Amino acid sequence: MPRSPRTAPTSSVPRAGQSQLKYSTRISALVPIWFLTLQLLALVLFALGFLLSRPVLPDIAVKSTTYSDPDVVLPRGFNRVVVILIDALRHDFITSSDNNNGAYYLNALTTPSLLSVAEPEHAAVFKFIADPPTTTLQRLKALTTGSLPTFIDAGSNFNGAEVTEDSWIQQVHSSRGHGRIAFAGDDTWLSLFPSLSQGTYEGMNLTFPYESFNVWDLHTVDAGVTSHLWPLLQRRDDWDILIAHYLGVDHAGHRFGPNTPQMKEKLLEMEAVLKSVVNAIKDDDETLLVVLGDHGMDEKGDHGGDSKGEVEAGLFLYSSRPFLAPADQAETVNQIDLVPTLSFLLDLPVPFNNLGSPIASAMLGTDYDFQKLASASRIVAEQIHQYRSHHPSFEGMAELTEVYGAASEAWNMSKDYESISKLYLAYQEQNLKSCREMWARFDVPSMVAGTVIFVATLGTLLVFYFTFDGEVECPSDHLNFLAPKVGYGGLVGLVTGAGLGFLQSRLLIVSVFGVGMGSIIGFCQGMRRLPRIKSAVSKWTVLALLSIVLHGILFASNSYVVWEARSLSFLLVSFGFIFLAASFRLPDAKTRATAVLHAIMFIIQSRLAEYPRICREEQLPFCTSNFYASTASSVSSLPAILVLFGTAFAFPAIIRSFLRTSASYEGSAPLWIGIGLRAVLVLVALYWTLDYVEANPNAQTYVEVLKIYKYIVSRVLFGVTVIGAPLAWFRGFPLCLRVEMTNNQQKIKQAVQNGDVDTASKTAPVSVEVIGFGNTYGSLYLLLFVSIFAAVALCMKPVGGIAMAVMVYQVMTLLELGDALELFTTSPILTPTVIGLMATQYYFATGHQATLASIQWDVAFLFTESIRPPLTHIALILNTLGPFILAGLAVPLTVFYKLSPSPRDLRASEVIMGRVVRAATGAMIYAGGLILLNCIMTFVLRRHLMVWKIFAPRFMLAGASVIAIDGAIVASTFLASKAIEGVFEVFG
Repeated sequence: MPRSPRTAPTSSVPRAGQSQLKYSTRISALVPIWFLTLQLLALVLFALGFLLSRPVLPDIAVKSTTYSDPDVVLPRGFNRVVVILIDALRHDFITSSDNNNGAYYLNALTTPSLLSVAEPEHAAVFKFIADPPTTTLQRLKALTTGSLPTFIDAGSNFNGAEVTEDSWIQQVHSSRGHGRIAFAGDDTWLSLFPSLSQGTYEGMNLTFPYESFNVWDLHTVDAGVTSHLWPLLQRRDDWDILIAHYLGVDHAGHRFGPNTPQMKEKLLEMEAVLKSVVNAIKDDDETLLVVLGDHGMDEKGDHGGDSKGEVEAGLFLYSSRPFLAPADQAETVNQIDLVPTLSFLLDLPVPFNNLGSPIASAMLGTDYDFQKLASASRIVAEQIHQYRSHHPSFEGMAELTEVYGAASEAWNMSKDYESISKLYLAYQEQNLKSCREMWARFDVPSMVAGTVIFVATLGTLLVFYFTFDGEVECPSDHLNFLAPKVGYGGLVGLVTGAGLGFLQSRLLIVSVFGVGMGSIIGFCQGMRRLPRIKSAVSKWTVLALLSIVLHGILFASNSYVVWEARSLSFLLVSFGFIFLAASFRLPDAKTRATAVLHAIMFIIQSRLAEYPRICREEQLPFCTSNFYASTASSVSSLPAILVLFGTAFAFPAIIRSFLRTSASYEGSAPLWIGIGLRAVLVLVALYWTLDYVEANPNAQTYVEVLKIYKYIVSRVLFGVTVIGAPLAWFRGFPLCLRVEMTNNQQKIKQAVQNGDVDTASKTAPVSVEVIGFGNTYGSLYLLLFVSIFAAVALCMKPVGGIAMAVMVYQVMTLLELGDALELFTTSPILTPTVIGLMATQYYFATGHQATLASIQWDVAFLFTESIRPPLTHIALILNTLGPFILAGLAVPLTVFYKLSPSPRDLRASEVIMGRVVRAATGAMIYAGGLILLNCIMTFVLRRHLMVWKIFAPRFMLAGASVIAIDGAIVASTFLASKAIEGVFEVFG
């Protein structure tokens, strides 16, 4: 049996009314906002220095005098080029195999391989190596400009900006005058090259874009591209370049995985397309066919990282005119090498920012003429040398200049074109290597400034936490005099930072640094007036701070980052055993038995949270994914959906059992939880059932009907969980109370008859009992919390929804332990810290990893068939950051749980708000400590071999999680203030 409900502190100090409480609580809610602002400033500073970007030169290349040199001989060009880009076309998708080993994707798309063997001078297949990040937008930039991406470019994959640097698209427009480019497919091209939208010829439209982001749609884009491809091929005199970008293979990979019947179906469809295109240009010597993949895919069908499957795309060149030196199908070329190659084959200047080398097979030709290869290599080397001379970052690199000089001298002194081409190619390879190293140069001052801000912010958080006594104080009184000091310190910091920034030409970084430091100094000056906490720091507080350090030092090792979920499981299980040991020391037998039971359940829940997983590449073969129906698919399994239905019925019953321990399953609770929550979760399970049926190949004839029902269900759920339930909570403040009135007239009469005058005088005629009074705050806030949980569960895959239910169950278990062990008062930081650890653990349990490829982009189409802000963004945010959001929103429960109000005591309500703010500060200490340790480890390991594969994605996750947790804490503090105001309005 749990302890008796806690009662809010009482005070005899009279205060004003409801308006005074609103002012006090709203002012108190500003504390987390200010700390969030400081952490955002620090995060921006560090990210500016760590997530590298590449400077772009706006110069446009023109043909130099070298082109007219009599010794320069270039391969014969083509009048037209057909570029068929099959998104995510992995290299092994276009190679044939004698034994397909049961792989659906093998020997389905065979035209490239067969033609390269049968007609090696007309056709060739290459292994087309992409530079990570392997996201479509970055690959298109590289394939058109010849430049290298940097890691920060991955963030713009779904927010493409216009390409302002030179490209072969730009060269076609400027060098060929009319620049006729026909296009059909992925509308990302129009984001990068808006000029394509003006593609017309003699009044006829040449541009047919399709929305690209809906990975659940395998056929619409491909069918549209094909419908426009054939008419355009018949009008070959109307265009110079025809670009057809197919998306079905990529979407089939994301949706079902590469080794599935759906993938084979798409590859067979592409096989039919390629055969038809080859036949259409069979007798056209002036048309070149280029078939390529912008990237590959991993074994689950995703991409974005640098695994072998993701970077090894396929490239196929074909023309009815012999133009190639025969090449091995396993020969590798960089994707950026296509840019100078296409430029020569189209008789265009090589784009100014190009870093690629011409593909030797296409330059040598059928007669293996090394003079052509040497000539092309010389022109590319001169273009690269000119680019380097315009780029200030290349100053002082004498070694490369010597290599270029040696190649140029060999050209002037010798006719050994094979050796000359090797010298020029060596220069280009060394330049490419130096560029990759150069664009891995970090902005150390910015990283240091961000880290210092994080240190100062964390220090201020600790000072606030340990000097503010939330048991007797209200933060609004202190903020009234702290605000001027903070503002003054911020102003001084701004002026100082701006001055230093002007002197050092780093205005933005130093100014932001100055503002942050100035504000912290101002706050710390005001903190001197706050009373020092009298009691010593409890052992629970030390344990909380130690757990933050233990979690943070995981970032010092790439292997610990890879296996972070297991480490967190160990930490949480350890907490469970500590709670178990402490439970045995409780004096009351019933309370001890209840606490022991909850501690054991906490251990079991922590172990269960480790079970659902998607394995990242580095964990193989020691990890087996079980999140989907198979390891090579993104389709949910039927057993998971059935368990989700079971969860829909069991989870509300679990919440009910917790509320009944405080007699709080009254008033609005049965309607809100017993009916509303259960109905929502059943509909969530129904949605994923419809999705499962839609993914079945035998249900393709019913796809459109299933989509209609899916979107009806998801939109109804969105309206209920994201809009309806929170709005109803705000408008009504549904208290979980029941009032029982007892008529004592008979009792009084009986006492009088018995001569018991004293009892009769003390007994009221009518007695009133409020059922659920002991958990008034907790039950009220819990209704809103489970409503937001329902919104998060809606945006999760079935296993993810089950995991989130377990997380809420574990939060409730922790609250019971906190109440029994008196953790809420002895160490307000402990329970928020444990909830923060749980948030990261359940991030992994919902099918995510600290990798770009694990982002579940298909959830963006939960509510709509195309990108529709804000629905698309809400779905992705709740899916990816849902555990962190719930963790931040759970913080007030560590104060409210089993807390009863003190009627007619305004001061007590203000003190409760102070407790909430202190608990929020404790949670922000966890988030701030974690991001600080992550930044320190990332800074130290910035030259580590695995920095971009492991540490950079983990830093991005840490940044996103601290924003999500702190943002949710800010929201929860405001929501807590509304709850306190609502309760005071009833009992004040």
